[in-house]
Amino acid sequence: MEAVPLVACITDFGSEDSYAGALRGVLAGGLPRGSIIDITHDIPSGDVRRAGLVLWEAQPSFPQGTIFLVVVDPGVGSDRRAAIFRCPGCDVVCPDNGVATFLLERFPEFEAVEIQPEQIGAPPLSNTFHGRDLFAPAAVQLAAGKPLSAFGPVLSSPQRIPLPRFQGQADGGWEGEALYSDHFGNIITSIGRISYDFRELTPWIRTGARGGKIHPQAHVKLGDGSSIPTGKTYSDAGSGAGRIAIVGSSGLLEIASWQSHAGTDPTLKPGAEIRLVSPS
Repeated sequence: MEAVPLVACITDFGSEDSYAGALRGVLAGGLPRGSIIDITHDIPSGDVRRAGLVLWEAQPSFPQGTIFLVVVDPGVGSDRRAAIFRCPGCDVVCPDNGVATFLLERFPEFEAVEIQPEQIGAPPLSNTFHGRDLFAPAAVQLAAGKPLSAFGPVLSSPQRIPLPRFQGQADGGWEGEALYSDHFGNIITSIGRISYDFRELTPWIRTGARGGKIHPQAHVKLGDGSSIPTGKTYSDAGSGAGRIAIVGSSGLLEIASWQSHAGTDPTLKPGAEIRLVSPS
């Protein structure tokens, strides 16, 4: 018997209320034990960009055929469309609000359909909980092998969110921005993808930045003119530098502080200018 794909969940439902449990309950009603994985239910409320980044970061760790159920849906109940995106090796069930933007940068060749509730036999939809009433039933049917075309019409011109700032090339360095602070207080930036040996950069989004070799003595400059050295591990910040720039697990440039939260630094708030430059 053919294995049922994993369904991996990303939401902003949190853990204090019934919402994440109700979503999992619908999935459990149609999927075998062990086929549901929670990536996170702690996306900041309504933060579509953060959810899209988490999807982009997590996707390579999952097996071929995984269905990602991403429900961060500030437009629930409005005329925003419900979508399934089929990318090489995975599907994404989500509102068409731009949450798939970064994954579509990775996989520019994709298929997309608009989910029609009547075509999946969805129960009457509440105005506030399409995660339970529409997206989870769609994910169950997709996992059961329902063809993409049976969910609804082709979705043309899917919504995209603005890409973060990321420009430059090896000769003059690269300019990006702080994206967010992770659970440990490390600042994830838009500069990447960088090889783990910190020698080469290949753009991860199509913003005009060009890849190339990174100077061995490259360092980071912030908008206030201060500099941060590069290193290999978080502990390198403890050698006296205080702050260090390293390559994170997803290949994006990260900034860490020694035994403190870099996320509390006002010069590193989301949107702050970050540059990776060669010695002058």
